[in-house]
Amino acid sequence: MTLRRFAAAAGAALLAVSLAAAPARADGFHECFSGTRTPDGEYYKLSGWGCAGGGYYQVTVVVMVGDAAGTHSCTSVFSWHGDLSGDRCRLT
Repeated sequence: MTLRRFAAAAGAALLAVSLAAAPARADGFHECFSGTRTPDGEYYKLSGWGCAGGGYYQVTVVVMVGDAAGTHSCTSVFSWHGDLSGDRCRLT
């Protein structure tokens, strides 16, 4: 096998592996004990209590109980002393 064929085969194998990899995750992650959501046009605002985690932009927020229970994807969040406020959120 020539060096060119080997390089082409290795490149194709690397591309196949990278395409099969899991999709990218959000930059941050928070987990909240409870929460509520308020409609805000196409999105909604998320409020959470008893939260722990990190990140401010492109954040995944998991709410355990309450009317906002589930996994949410928010454009931005602000967390302070266990309380969380998220903007432009969607249920995923």
